[in-house]
Amino acid sequence: MVPKISIIVPVYKVEKYLKRCVDSILAQTYQDFELILVNDGTPDNCGIICDSFAAQDKRIRVIHKENGGLSSARNAGIEVAEGEYIGFVDSDDWITYDMFEYLLNLIEEYDCDVSSVSYILSKGEENIKQSKIEIKCYEGNDSLHNYLFEGMSKRIADFPVWNKLYKRHLFNEIRFPEGQLYEDGATNFMLLKRARKYVKSNKISYFYFQDGASITRRGFQNKDLEILIVGDQMVELALTVGDQEIIKLAKMKQARSYFSLLSKISLYGFTDKRSFKDKTVIELTQKLRSEYIFLLKSPMPLNRKFVMSLLCIHINLVKIPIQLYSKIKLLKL
Repeated sequence: MVPKISIIVPVYKVEKYLKRCVDSILAQTYQDFELILVNDGTPDNCGIICDSFAAQDKRIRVIHKENGGLSSARNAGIEVAEGEYIGFVDSDDWITYDMFEYLLNLIEEYDCDVSSVSYILSKGEENIKQSKIEIKCYEGNDSLHNYLFEGMSKRIADFPVWNKLYKRHLFNEIRFPEGQLYEDGATNFMLLKRARKYVKSNKISYFYFQDGASITRRGFQNKDLEILIVGDQMVELALTVGDQEIIKLAKMKQARSYFSLLSKISLYGFTDKRSFKDKTVIELTQKLRSEYIFLLKSPMPLNRKFVMSLLCIHINLVKIPIQLYSKIKLLKL
């Protein structure tokens, strides 16, 4: 019997967290799904753990492949997925017991192609402070406008794929860009552009684990500059839509990339000592200054505009208070 939903989980070096993730999926109130665990050439015992899960539950399928990165693993799962709908969960995260039932009900009730829930950043706790549930449905260009607007205006942005459920046909001819960081942004844009309708709920159903080792929380590396490539991709995609407001928001997202990179450097520094790091900061600062007035007019929150202003003057104006705050926290431990 063909499952209704295919849930794809890329697996790489998450031995400590994999069971928590898989258990949360197997505990779903909606049971008509297949769970595709993609072992992306992990060097630890995750491959063995995946096989042991599959031996215990016939809904679980395991793919063992050479390491190719997150996008490659997701694409491998899409290729074999049999469900009418596709969802994603990252293997160090976990979900509420009713997430997929809720996402499916949203799609069916509102006759949409994509549904979405909210998420929280967590260090392992499940402390949910749920505000009043609000559900909004978007059609056509309104979906893209909301997607970009929330990406600029909210910390809990709409860019991830792992808090959504998609009709399978949306992935016809669309795959994640392999070997590229920040892969969700442009891919989601293409999927929402193809969707007739998109329904979004603020119900918190996903726990995004922050253990200090993720791509977003490590020191700056050259590869982080790929966020600029994603910005270019978003603008190119927006130009194909032809809506001036969407194009403007995409250009703001592109300009904000310089702020994001400098913020990362101010928070986490560089991963190693490099001779060109001062040059990198200078170049990014110059780019941010050139976009400063444009970003002041954007929907970025005021507190981020304040930080941006400090970064435009000098990165140390942000680094010094952050370092002092970190020392104070350590003294309290």
